[in-house]
Amino acid sequence: MSAPPPGDPSAGGRHRLAPIACRHRQRSGEMILRAAQAAAPGRAAVLGAGACEEIPLAELAARFDEVTLNDVDEQPLRSAVDALDLPEAARGKLRIEMADLSGLTQPALAAIDQLLAVSSGAASAIEAMSAAVRAAEPAEFPITGRRDLVVASCVLSQLHFGLTHQAGARFAARFPDAEERLRASRVWKAALYDTARGMEDRFVGELTKLVTDDGVVYLSESVQMCYVQLGPDGQWQTEGTYRMLRTKDLADYVRGQFAIEQRGRWEWIVDRPAVVGDVGRMYDVQALVLRRGGG
Repeated sequence: MSAPPPGDPSAGGRHRLAPIACRHRQRSGEMILRAAQAAAPGRAAVLGAGACEEIPLAELAARFDEVTLNDVDEQPLRSAVDALDLPEAARGKLRIEMADLSGLTQPALAAIDQLLAVSSGAASAIEAMSAAVRAAEPAEFPITGRRDLVVASCVLSQLHFGLTHQAGARFAARFPDAEERLRASRVWKAALYDTARGMEDRFVGELTKLVTDDGVVYLSESVQMCYVQLGPDGQWQTEGTYRMLRTKDLADYVRGQFAIEQRGRWEWIVDRPAVVGDVGRMYDVQALVLRRGGG
């Protein structure tokens, strides 16, 4: 999971709430399986699968003739597949494709590498990096072929993760005393924000091409998050929520491109606070089951 964007929480002051059970794995699995049952049992793809903690891989392998698993980080994905107790026939249906889905990470980083090599100062480098990110042309979507089911679980907010962190690491290596200057730069943050929104819109557009005419898409996202701290009275305390996407309603991304057949919403608790003073994260997850067509 990436950290929230810098900025003030949407609600000021501190708020108290009762601890909440994490239902992310259960609710995600249930809704993905409903989407799978609504799709023809041909080919499926899981985009940004990661460690597959909320993905019912065994059930998908049992239903579909082929299941493509994609991520940019190979080890967690292969570990998840290796941990499955699957019959050989079912295991043979799983295909792993390592690829970055953002379309812009590598083109933008290549441009940043070139300009950092000739930059004489941190200030000019930040301006040039911001312009380079905005000017980068996206690569073609790496997953090809059409699928009866496409699963994209909490992918949208992560698309910019690689670019943000790798660009920051490159800048810090070139200007080690100016790392905080980059993080505080308004022009850099604005370029990253706009680039992230563009990545999200392109990704949803690619989903329309990846799914068959009568296919089904499961799309979920952690639309908002907040830090929660365990207080001495057993209650959680938070300063408010951070917005992870352009909008607080995931459906805004798909209107006019997909018909919404089902909706779901639940809490996802990460690093649950166990001792007074501990800080965890609570994500507001929204999920949609979609079909091609207007909505």
